Amino acid sequence: MELPLDLFRMGYFILYKRGTGFDLFGKGIEMRQRMAGFKDDNATFTHVEVSGGGVHSVNISPPISKLIEITKAHKGRHIRLVKYKNSDYEDRGRYKVAYFSAALCNTKYDMFGIVRFLIKWVKEDNRKWFCSEGAADSLQRVYPEANGNLPPKKWMPAHFTSDNFETVWEGEIPK
Repeated sequence: MELPLDLFRMGYFILYKRGTGFDLFGKGIEMRQRMAGFKDDNATFTHVEVSGGGVHSVNISPPISKLIEITKAHKGRHIRLVKYKNSDYEDRGRYKVAYFSAALCNTKYDMFGIVRFLIKWVKEDNRKWFCSEGAADSLQRVYPEANGNLPPKKWMPAHFTSDNFETVWEGEIPK
């Protein structure tokens, strides 16, 4: 099946299921999301990116965030494409969300943020980002009320599966 890239619009969110094999951080994120009360299927989404439209997205991952082509960087991954539910999101909001996400390119990845995600007493570094934090910050710069004003540093990838988001497409990125 071919990837319907025409559905991937600027400002949409791409959720990635945890990969197969040994993935310590992915397993930890999934476990933490289940502990936070997310349903099993939603907890399996352990990474999120903001779509730049078509094949591009902003990937906040080690060592720095960068623009990528999802068909090259995430071959074979199961994804869910979602958009924020708001009356003006299609007309105006999604472009601004994509703009703020793009502004995060070339910033350092918050390795300790992942550890902090799993172990709460680890100190936060406000100069670095991890995936759900960057996506949430980009969204809340346009829609501050998104997810009940939960601060971006407390968002998890599974928050993008809530009723505040609508699924546009789900499937596999071809290998």
